[in-house]
Formats: sequence, C-alpha cells, structure tokens
Amino acid sequence: MARVHAHLCAIIRLYGNPSKAGGQSNQGETYAARAARGDRTLLYDAIGLSIDELVEIRNEIQLVIDAAPPTQAAAGSADKVDEMARRAERGESLFVEGDGPRPGEGSPGG
Repeated sequence: MARVHAHLCAIIRLYGNPSKAGGQSNQGETYAARAARGDRTLLYDAIGLSIDELVEIRNEIQLVIDAAPPTQAAAGSADKVDEMARRAERGESLFVEGDGPRPGEGSPGG
C-alpha cells in the first residue's frame, strides 16, 4: 500500500509542479519534461499501475481471509458458533468451503 501511495503521490505532485522531479521514462524523456508538456499518460500509467498493485494486495489479503481450515462442527452448534467467533477475531472468512455437516446432509431426501 505504501508503495502504491508513494508512486501516485510522486506522479501527481510531478504533474502539478514538474520542476519537483526528475526521473527517466521508458521513452528517453524525463518525467518532468513529459509533465511540463501536459502528457496525461503519466497520470494514466500511474493510476493503472496503482490499480494493478492494489488488486494484487487485495488478492493476497483475500488468501489470508480464506485460509481458515474447515470445521466438522454442525451448523448452529455451540462448537460452530465458537469457531466462527475465533475466525472473526482472526479476520478470516466466517463460512469456509468444507465446513460441515450442514442441516439435512446425510438425512433421507436431504
């Protein structure tokens, strides 16, 4: 997150006042020169890069959230409620693939 914030701040600050930054672009022209001539691709690229990095961060967080191991405690039981409370305290998903059994599972017609 800090990397994304720093990148966006640098580009936006540069765009607002090109004399504040140097840096070389892939096009061989300095970022300051591109900003001075109003090259909006700087902002576009900074926003695109930031979105990509934020999506990656969000996906990493989601993996942690979804990492809770399943429980065999029955739905609605005190054990299941206790496990869900522990998951909430750890910042994990309350409902995990593989939890069970669910009401009606294993019963005739269920």
